[in-house]
Amino acid sequence: MKSELLEKKNKLRKFFFNERKKLFSSTYEIFDEALFEKLFQIVNSNNINFISSFISIKTEINTTQLNNYILKKNKTLCFPVVLKKDQHLIFRKFTDETNLVEGFMNIKEPPIKNPIIIPELLFVPCLAFDTCGFRLGYGGGYYDRTFKYLKKNNNKYISVGYAFDGQKVSELPKDKFDIKLDYVITEKKIYSFI
Repeated sequence: MKSELLEKKNKLRKFFFNERKKLFSSTYEIFDEALFEKLFQIVNSNNINFISSFISIKTEINTTQLNNYILKKNKTLCFPVVLKKDQHLIFRKFTDETNLVEGFMNIKEPPIKNPIIIPELLFVPCLAFDTCGFRLGYGGGYYDRTFKYLKKNNNKYISVGYAFDGQKVSELPKDKFDIKLDYVITEKKIYSFI
């Protein structure tokens, strides 16, 4: 059963990676500041200091404007770091002066000298998301392990998928390890799952 689900997810990953590639090349307006203002009101961002985002790679929705927006809001921005392959992520502080280094899978990340931060709001990448708030990632399980770790340690957090609106599907296959997102924000709207 588990290998059947894994096989199904892997086929979907290939499919949605190609679909996202099309969206990436055909979607020009990706950052709607008014939507982010609305999201920040919904999550009561006045009580949030530490926000994690990611540095977009390949055909992921571009996060440059999102990351600049977070800094402009005077929030502490941090990016994910993989320390060990089968563990949860840690997050290191990022500022305008940070020189990023190559990390796991050659993904840029803050250097080891930057402090570790526990985020209260996490923006996460998706290959797809469904109408119930479940996301399809790349298959490493990093964010699901991270959400589980944060819950286990009583760290309150809000999870927000950041994706193209065209990445929404009616339902994705899931198992007991998949953890639902609280919100997804796209170039068009905010989806709430809480």
